[in-house]
Amino acid sequence: MPPEVIARILRAYNVPYSRVAAPQKGYRNTSYGINGIYNLILYKSEAGILARIKNANTVGAFVAAAGMSARTPRNPRILKLASGGRVRYAALYNYLPGSTIPWEAYTMDHIKALGQAMSDMHQTLSLYDTQSLPDVADENSALLKRMQRYFVDTHVAGALTSKLGIHSVRCHFFDVLAASKKLPGQHALHMDFVRGNILFEGSKITGILDFEKAAKGSPLYDVARTLAFLLVDCKYKQENKIRKYFLQSGYIKRGAAELRDYMVNGMSVLESLVDFFLLHDFYKFLRHNPYESLPQNEHFVRTKAMLLKRGLIECD
Repeated sequence: MPPEVIARILRAYNVPYSRVAAPQKGYRNTSYGINGIYNLILYKSEAGILARIKNANTVGAFVAAAGMSARTPRNPRILKLASGGRVRYAALYNYLPGSTIPWEAYTMDHIKALGQAMSDMHQTLSLYDTQSLPDVADENSALLKRMQRYFVDTHVAGALTSKLGIHSVRCHFFDVLAASKKLPGQHALHMDFVRGNILFEGSKITGILDFEKAAKGSPLYDVARTLAFLLVDCKYKQENKIRKYFLQSGYIKRGAAELRDYMVNGMSVLESLVDFFLLHDFYKFLRHNPYESLPQNEHFVRTKAMLLKRGLIECD
């Protein structure tokens, strides 16, 4: 974003400034640190983004009001920026201390803290009015339909076999997604509780960022989304240790919320959702990268190995 545009936005917020930090880019936004006390966020142009920003702001403020370190708006105004027929939005937030750390650097204490923070957040969000939030099962059902169309395409199937040695992909999640809508204990969820959105100082969490994917549904979705990332990316930790630290020691033992799994068609809902998110990550790798480059991508290789182990793909 040109400096003059940033200056114009800050004037609109009546914020004097002497220093703008280098931009930090996320999936939906670009963040600029302002004077070490604010974050100016410019959101990318996409359908429904204004509703997502509004939901993110209210959910984040609700979590922060309960005493957790969550990103909150400094100013309630959301600025609309129009240029050449393209519309973007900007918002100003309070700065949170700390920094993100790579998954491979997560220690036992980091993983336990992650589980505890999610549990405490869920306990708080169980009181949030979810009327304005999208339904997480509906959103993921739409994703699953796109994934199915992709994997049954004959050109895709041929390329997967010839270039990556993959000749079968299982997308069998519609029953569990439908059943999850009827599970008890539905409430607001973060749905992006991952490395880039969690700030640490030492082993203490000092900030929870980016509530733009906030949705309503079973807390098993939030747990599964984060667990899928941990299982792939904490490459120096054994799977049973990750589960113990995150679920048992963190979420259940130290956190405020309870966690109950359910069975659908003889399958654990939690494990089925972990499978779903692993497969969705795999799908995103395929959609956004040349197939030939993927064997050099460590995260793709680990995701593929995890899917093979869990029986979701078959390879040569």
